[in-house]
Amino acid sequence: MTTTDVRTDRWRWVADPDPRWDPDRERVFAAIPDRVFPTMPRRPGARLPGDWWRVEDEHGVVGYGWLDDVWGDAEILLAVEQGVRGSGAGAFTLARLEEEAVARGLNYVLNVVRDTHPEREGVTAWLLARGFTADEGGRLRKRVGDRTRDVGQRQAGRPGTGTAPLPDGGRQERYAAERDRAAGRGHPDDRTGGSDLGPGTEESGGYVAQEQHRF
Repeated sequence: MTTTDVRTDRWRWVADPDPRWDPDRERVFAAIPDRVFPTMPRRPGARLPGDWWRVEDEHGVVGYGWLDDVWGDAEILLAVEQGVRGSGAGAFTLARLEEEAVARGLNYVLNVVRDTHPEREGVTAWLLARGFTADEGGRLRKRVGDRTRDVGQRQAGRPGTGTAPLPDGGRQERYAAERDRAAGRGHPDDRTGGSDLGPGTEESGGYVAQEQHRF
């Protein structure tokens, strides 16, 4: 079932159990070049791999969060509509993805910003400022599993800082079911080809940063 997991005065974080390419995604991803996420099918009605959430305001969908935990860490992606960038929607989305990873018992969130990403330097700087560390291959990771330290969650109403709250029993059951489903889905050995691979694969780019890297 699709549920609203987190609600603030401005945004809602809504699970999307049957993610497909639709008009809302067409609008949100309109300013994002295909080469940033080349393996994401952009065909009307196409089923999208991975776990997705919608970010909504009072007018409708303004962004998306994506997570894949098959490899033991949470590989994440976010996309925010161009008109709301700089409003904090990206930080809200990142905080929610970190919470999802913590609730699943994962230790790290990671993102890969490829050399071909048109906004690579700005995206990398945005993530580094939020607690990520980078290696030479462009992979950025952040530890979120240790709840005794700052894991980049909410604090005093601000997204992006503080510790992650423990999920309730219902949410933990849903995460367990989703993780079992993801484990059964598997990954192809060749991560460089095929149009049905998820947008979080290493060849797919990283975070969306189109307007001066302001999320």
